[in-house]
Amino acid sequence: MDFPSHHDPKHDSLRGALRVIGPLVVLTGVIFTAIGMISFFSAFGSFGMPRYFWCCFVGMPLMGIGGAICKFAYLGSISRYISNEITPVGRDTFNQLAHGTKDSFRMLAGSVREGLEGTTTAEKECGCGTANDAEAKFCKNCGKSLQPHCCGSCGKDNDADARFCDHCGKPIR
Repeated sequence: MDFPSHHDPKHDSLRGALRVIGPLVVLTGVIFTAIGMISFFSAFGSFGMPRYFWCCFVGMPLMGIGGAICKFAYLGSISRYISNEITPVGRDTFNQLAHGTKDSFRMLAGSVREGLEGTTTAEKECGCGTANDAEAKFCKNCGKSLQPHCCGSCGKDNDADARFCDHCGKPIR
């Protein structure tokens, strides 16, 4: 899928210049480094000092700078290539994962829905911490009522031990 390009018109000319300058700087660095190394190794047989070894100290940084320029010049192309290689694999992985887990997600969503609706509550917990059967009206440990208290003002249900309404704030009789 091609997307419209939204970059500065000068970008293409700058990228083109970097694609020329980068390799030229790398080539210059390689030549300087080669001259320095040849001078260094040829001095071994003559017992003299290498005259152009300093060229290595110019050539190696030039190769690094030229490599960095090339990196910026070709970064977009390399990124698009990598993206085109990775995207199908990522899409296939996601689809395989989604296919393998769709039943689990359905079951999880159903459980969440049932929990929110309150249809599958297997136990009621009393304020004393005792778990009671879902249909129990009183706690089997302390005897407190487990039925919700209906607020006389707004008609909303509240916890059995509530003294004030959760919805309107008025005292519950």
